[in-house]
Amino acid sequence: MQARSAARETRELVAIRLRGDCPVCRRNDLLQSVSFEAIPFSCNSLHPDADSAIAAPTGQFVLAFCRSCEHFFNAAFEDGRIGYTQNYENSLHFSPRFVAFVEDLAGRLSTAYALDGKLLVDIGCGKGDFLKRLCSTSGARGIGFDRSFEDNRGEAVASVEFINDWFGDAYPDVKPDFVSCRHVLEHIANPIAFLQELRAHPGVGPDTVFYIEVPNALYTLRDMGIWDLIYEHVSYFTPHSLRVAMETAGFEVLDQGASYGDQYLFIEAKPGEPRVVTPFSKSEKIDALVDRFDRTYRDKVAWWRDYLSNRDPERTVVWGAGSKGITFVNIVPEGARIGALVDVNPHKQGRFAPGTGTPVVGPESLRGKPLQSIVVMNPLYRDEVVQAAHKLGLSAEIIVA
Repeated sequence: MQARSAARETRELVAIRLRGDCPVCRRNDLLQSVSFEAIPFSCNSLHPDADSAIAAPTGQFVLAFCRSCEHFFNAAFEDGRIGYTQNYENSLHFSPRFVAFVEDLAGRLSTAYALDGKLLVDIGCGKGDFLKRLCSTSGARGIGFDRSFEDNRGEAVASVEFINDWFGDAYPDVKPDFVSCRHVLEHIANPIAFLQELRAHPGVGPDTVFYIEVPNALYTLRDMGIWDLIYEHVSYFTPHSLRVAMETAGFEVLDQGASYGDQYLFIEAKPGEPRVVTPFSKSEKIDALVDRFDRTYRDKVAWWRDYLSNRDPERTVVWGAGSKGITFVNIVPEGARIGALVDVNPHKQGRFAPGTGTPVVGPESLRGKPLQSIVVMNPLYRDEVVQAAHKLGLSAEIIVA
C-alpha cells in the first residue's frame, strides 16, 4: 500500500495553460473552482497489474464555471491525451437497477418515435448493450459505432451490427432515422463542432431524430456529487448549457428532461437552423453554487479522511469501480490504502484501478472477510448493495459516499 502513495507523490506535474473561454458559448466570464493536481486520465481503463495501474498517466483538473450559460468544464483538459480502445470498460448493464432504467428508456423511445422497422445508429455505443436492448424492444435495425466495442459481449441480436470506428463521412450510405448518443458529449473538447458534424453528416435527413444523454451537472452541485469529477469528462452540462449547445449547432429541441434519479440529462432534437442563443446570466446564483460546492467539497474530503483514519482502510471496500470509485480512492487521503474496489461487472474483476493500483474484485470474494465498512459510491445502488451484503453474510457498516 505504501508503494502506491510513494508513486503518486513522485509524479512530475507539468503546468498546463488553462482554457479561458467556455466550450459551449465561447464567453470568458468564468469562475474557477475545485482543482486536482493529478488524477488518472481514464478512470474506466483498468490495468492488468498493480504496477502498471500506479504508473497510469495523470492530468490536471481545474473546474471552471461559465457565468453566462451555466456550463462547467475542466479548463486544464488536454485534447488527444485519452485513447478509447477496447480496454475502456464502463458498462453498467450488470446492475438490475440500471437495467430497469434502460428497459424503461427503450420502451419510451420506441413508442414516442415509432421505431419499428427503422434504422437506428448509436454513436459511442460502448459494448453495445443499449443498442441491442433498443432494437429488441422496438423491432428496429441498428448500427453501433465505437472504437471500444468488443465482439462476443452478450447475446447477438440479428438486426444489429457494430463497427469499431467513429461515425463520420466515411459512412455516407448510413442513413439513420434515429441517432442515440449517450454519455459521449461530455468527453468531447469541442462539443459544438462535434454536434455540427453530426448535423452535417450526409446520411442525416431533416426528420432524423437525435437522443443525447449526459451526466447532470446540477445533480453534481445540488447533491454534492464530488466523486463525479473525472478527467475524461471535459464538460458538465446543465439543462441550459445542453440546450444552448444543441441550438447553436443547428438542432431544434423536441423534448428535454432529467432521468435516472436526476443524475442524467437528456435532450431529443432534429436538424433545424443554427441559432444565436441569448446568454442566460444568473451570476449571483452561479457564484453561490460555486461557493457552496467549494466549501462542501473540502468538508466532504476531510470527513472521509477522518473516517478512514479512525478505521483500518484495508478492511474497508468501495462498492463501485466506475468513475466515482476511482475518483474516491485517488482523491481522499488514505483512499489509496482501501482494501479493494467491488464491482458486479465481471470484465472489471481481477484488474486494478489507475492511480492507486487498488484491486477490483467481485462481490463473492468478500464472503467470510472481516470487513469494517462498505462505501457505496452511488446512492441509487444502496439497496442492491445491502441485499448482496446480506446474502454474503457481511456485517460491515454500509455507508453512502
